[in-house]
Amino acid sequence: MRHIIKILLVLTILATLTSCQNQNATDTTQRQPVKVALSAEINPPYLYTDQNNQFIGLDMDYMKLLEQKLPQYDFQYEVGQEESNLIGIGAGKFDMGINWFFKTPEREKKFLYQDEPYSYSLTMLAVHRQNQDIHQLDDLVDKKLTPMAPSGGLFSILSQYNKTHDPSIPLDIIQNPSNGDHLKMVGQQRRDAMFINWNTYTAIQKELQQDVKIGGIVTKEPIHIIYNKEHQQLHDDIDQATRELKAEGELQKLSRKYFDIDIYQDLETINQNKAELEVN
Repeated sequence: MRHIIKILLVLTILATLTSCQNQNATDTTQRQPVKVALSAEINPPYLYTDQNNQFIGLDMDYMKLLEQKLPQYDFQYEVGQEESNLIGIGAGKFDMGINWFFKTPEREKKFLYQDEPYSYSLTMLAVHRQNQDIHQLDDLVDKKLTPMAPSGGLFSILSQYNKTHDPSIPLDIIQNPSNGDHLKMVGQQRRDAMFINWNTYTAIQKELQQDVKIGGIVTKEPIHIIYNKEHQQLHDDIDQATRELKAEGELQKLSRKYFDIDIYQDLETINQNKAELEVN
């Protein structure tokens, strides 16, 4: 009798394992593959590579959270040049792309944009360490900014400002600006301020250690995933998952991990705590 019971137990265990394996195989085949375009151009802290040349950063941590929230999808990552990726998303080669994308009128005609931003880019004014009178865009009307590329997103922000403000901010144009050289201009007081993304400022200042500081955080620019226009359901599911991750505090944890502050706070609060953003 004991021998029979042991055989029955073994058969039950084998049947259970077989059932689980079949279920896992079914789950795998039922998951919808999603091709995700990643940019080969690294952009810390959002996307960069570790010592093993594996992609890491805020974007990848966010995607891991989405993988847990959305087990019906099988996210598959491919790396390419950003412009090629955008063409690929529009043509259906990729389903979506993640790489610090801002909304632009031109791109909104071609792609679906995430409605629930997963993060923000802080734009700021870098000033000389002794400067006490430049904190916001309104303070720049009689000041000299470092030159800017006319095709860049930062130039677009200032151009929009100038359309609705009088007097306007004087803008100097250069086709291939050097962020390092321009930060040196501010440190040497040859220019009054530099309009720059906070993460770019941090990376350069760590290396150059110029006599500069954050005059003020000016804007929070939403960062979005972009999708091929045929993927409305994928768009909606990721938006819902992103709302849940914010409600659970998971995205706030990522913000503190990579920025040392809660980037979802309002600009006034962020500026009150801007000392935490300085390079030490």
